[in-house]
Amino acid sequence: MRTLVSKTAAQPLSRLLAAGIVAAVLLSPSEAGSGAEPVLGATVNELLARVRNLNPELAAAALEREAAVAKIYPAGALDDPMVNLSRDQGFRQTLFTASQEFPLWGKRDLRKAVAEANAEVAAGRRNSLGLELEEQTKVAFAQYYQVDQAIRVTREIQVLLRTVSESVRSRYAQGVGTQSDAIRADLEQTRLGPELSALERDEEVAKAKINALIGRSANAPLAKPQVLRGLPSVASLKLDALVARSRGGNPMVAMALAEIAAAEGERTLVDKSWYPGVTISLGADDLPNMGPRVTAGVGIKVPLQWGVREAEARAATAKKGAAQLRLDAALLKIESELQSALASLIRAQATEDLLKHGLSQQSNAAYQSALASYQQGRGDLTPVLDTARSRLQIRVEILRVETEAQTALAAIERQIGSDL
Repeated sequence: MRTLVSKTAAQPLSRLLAAGIVAAVLLSPSEAGSGAEPVLGATVNELLARVRNLNPELAAAALEREAAVAKIYPAGALDDPMVNLSRDQGFRQTLFTASQEFPLWGKRDLRKAVAEANAEVAAGRRNSLGLELEEQTKVAFAQYYQVDQAIRVTREIQVLLRTVSESVRSRYAQGVGTQSDAIRADLEQTRLGPELSALERDEEVAKAKINALIGRSANAPLAKPQVLRGLPSVASLKLDALVARSRGGNPMVAMALAEIAAAEGERTLVDKSWYPGVTISLGADDLPNMGPRVTAGVGIKVPLQWGVREAEARAATAKKGAAQLRLDAALLKIESELQSALASLIRAQATEDLLKHGLSQQSNAAYQSALASYQQGRGDLTPVLDTARSRLQIRVEILRVETEAQTALAAIERQIGSDL
C-alpha cells in the first residue's frame, strides 16, 4: 500500500498535462485558435476520454484524493520541537530549553500506515465514481444512438408511406381505388408526425445528459452517433469468472479493504497509546558569576485518561466492524448485479438475433408482397399499412434491444472495473 500511494503524490501535474493534451487533440487547429467547442459524440470513446479528463465531479474527487495523499507525510513526521526561554529576576537566572517528543513503539509508522489506508479509501472513492460516470456515459450514448436511428427509421417509413399514398391516389384517379383508401394512407402518414416529435424530444434529452457528463452546457452541439460498441460473445462470459475479476478490479472492494486496514491501524494506535513516548530536552542555565551550564531532561506522558482510550478503542473496533460489513454487502451486491446484468445481456442478444434474422426479414417480405398485390389491383390497402407499421415497430424494437444490451454490458464493466 505504501508504494502505491507514494507514487500517486507526483501525479497532479502529470494529470493536468494529460488533460491539456487531450483537450488539444480534441480541438482542431481552427477551433483551438477560436476557442470553439469541439464537436464530439460520433463514438463513445471520444466521450469517455472527455469524462475521464474534464468531468468536474470526477475532478473534485481527484482533488480529495490528493488531499488524503498529502496527509501521509505529516502523519509519520515528528511534532515541532518546543523552545522555552525563562528569566528569574530574583536570582538573575536565565534558562533556555529545547524539547522534542519522540513517539516510540512504532507509532509513527502506524500513523503513516493509517494515512496511507485513508488515501487508498479516497482513491477507491474516486475510481468508483469514475466507473459510475463511465457507465452513465456508455448508457447515454447508447440511448442517443437509439433515438437517432429511430428518427432515421421513422423518416424512412414516412417516405415509404408517402410512396404508398401516391400509389393510392394514382389508383383513385384511375377509378380503381377508393377515397377511403386515400384518406387512410394520408392518415397513417400523418400519425408519424407526433412520433417524430417525441423522438426528437428524446434526442435533446439524451444530448443534455451527455453534455452534463462531459462538462459542457446542455445545448452544446454533438456529432451524430456513428456506431455502438461491439458486444462480447455471450458464450465467453461466465458468472464465476466475472465475480473473480470484480474481487480484484471493483474499487468498492478495494475501498472497503482500505477502510478495514485504517480501522485496524487506529485500534493498534489506541493500544500503543498506553505506552508513552519520550520527550527529551536540552538547554542552558545561566547563573551570575557561574557561567552557562548545560541542562538535560527526559519526560514521559502518564496515561491517566483511561476513559478516553477506552472510548477510542470502542470507536476503532466499531469502525472496523462497519467496514467489514460494508465489504460483505459490496461483495453480495456485486455478485447480484453481475448476475442480473449478464442475464439481461444474454436475453437481449437472443432477442436481437430473433428480430434481425426472423421477424425483420418476414415483415419485409410481407410488406413487399402486400404492396405488390395492391399495386396490381389484387389486394386491399389494409395489409400494406399494417405491414408498413410492423416494419417500423420491429426496427425500433431492434434498436431498443441493442440499447438494452449496451446497458447490460456497461453494468458488467462497472462491476469488474474494466472493459470486456
